[in-house]
Amino acid sequence: MAEIDFTKKINWHRRYRSPEGVKSEHDILRIFESDRGRIINSPAIRRLQQKTQVFPLERNAAVRTRLTHSMEVQQVGRYIAKEVLSRLKQQNLLEAYGLSELTGPFESVVEMACLMHDIGNPPFGHFGEAAINDWFRQRLFPGDAASQPRSDDRCHNVDLRLKEGEESLNALRRQVRQDLCQFEGNAQAIRLVHTLLRMNLTWAQVGCILKYTRPAWRMEPPPASHSYLMKKPGYYLSEEEYIGRLRNELALEPFSRFPLTWIMEAADDISYCVADLEDAVEKRIFSVDQLYQHLHDAWGSHAPGDLFAQVVNNAWEKSRANAIRRSAEDQFFMYLRVNTLNKLVPYAAQRFIENLPVIFDGSFNQALLEDESAFSRLLDVYKRVAISHVFSHPDVEQLELQGYRVIDGLLNIYRPLLELPLVDFQELAEKENVRRLPIETRLFHKLSGKHRLAYVEAVSKLHPAAQDYPVWEYYYRCRLIQDYISGMTDLYAWDEYRKLMAVE
Repeated sequence: MAEIDFTKKINWHRRYRSPEGVKSEHDILRIFESDRGRIINSPAIRRLQQKTQVFPLERNAAVRTRLTHSMEVQQVGRYIAKEVLSRLKQQNLLEAYGLSELTGPFESVVEMACLMHDIGNPPFGHFGEAAINDWFRQRLFPGDAASQPRSDDRCHNVDLRLKEGEESLNALRRQVRQDLCQFEGNAQAIRLVHTLLRMNLTWAQVGCILKYTRPAWRMEPPPASHSYLMKKPGYYLSEEEYIGRLRNELALEPFSRFPLTWIMEAADDISYCVADLEDAVEKRIFSVDQLYQHLHDAWGSHAPGDLFAQVVNNAWEKSRANAIRRSAEDQFFMYLRVNTLNKLVPYAAQRFIENLPVIFDGSFNQALLEDESAFSRLLDVYKRVAISHVFSHPDVEQLELQGYRVIDGLLNIYRPLLELPLVDFQELAEKENVRRLPIETRLFHKLSGKHRLAYVEAVSKLHPAAQDYPVWEYYYRCRLIQDYISGMTDLYAWDEYRKLMAVE
């Protein structure tokens, strides 16, 4: 087991124009303050205010957006980080672990990772992800000249079609096809930070948002030792070189995770479980009384003084006692949040410290709040009630289906850009106006400038005479469309779909 030394993990260097002359704790803290400024002022954070957490297209300001949810996660992440550092200080381990002058950066990296954790999510959340992946699997690639499509090999196009006698190219085509059908919000966050917004954050800050470690193009099942860490795609083929450099800078083994990412993940788990239930009450999906009964039934066997009694029953009783003076509904959720945090945050910190050797080397193959404890059981109860009574509610399902249809429809609208022959699309990218391509020209004009620039820069690094050039060009063209549509807010996507479909 590697020696625990956080000076090797909290890497304050950047890929471009890394600061020089850093000598003190103050100098390092200023570098991470610069990261905070870059993140808080980024358009990706601002767009979170118009992406809703559970209820798409929600106009009630009391219901959480991705931004307000991320701010809550940020606060919980800070709480856990402070708890970890406080316990390590009590055990006289800060200096031994290389943290004596890095407590500020430790907290800052966690906080900002929490704020950024949802920036790659497309409109309509997981239904948006599903719509993008289903569209690329089922509609963009209609058939294959060399073989019948298989369950893991269904993405085909004129430039990605498997061909006899081209085994080396076929290997790349398979990777590209798999990659394009694995859109995932966490992987898109990495692409946003590095490729699209070019934020040039410190290696430690980017490492903390690399939640999953599976390459999106990987088709083999993950090794059992990393099954949890690789359960979702974590980055795309387009960022492979960058992630390789990041792993080297942070001393991460293949498929291993940055240590502070476990804190960010725990903060998200704690925050959204209570928040989803509170939003459901705000939307009148059920009352507080009904919610309490759902939680009571989901917990199962009860015992005096158990965790359910300490957290949920306590919140219920206090809210009843104060109902004359204040809203029982608001009181219940205030106490429920406080009780949940006061129990789960110390436990998450304890789990982090107890498992620090394997967390430090990045191989701890589960979440901090995923075990056989009552604390994990409490989170599971919150999640099960939300799945049974919130996400399955007809109003929520209708909104999700509408969101799916909007993303699917937008991809169909922009499909002509993906159907253009390579030479025509490159002429359009260069001139931005081609008279013989009236529809494609107007669609191209609607694409974001930063997304178009990312495409141009990626293609400019390729060798036009290379045999694999058409495959790579088409890959980056598909990424261009995914980048644009996934970057929309819920309301913008809805309005854009209605306008382009002429249904206003």
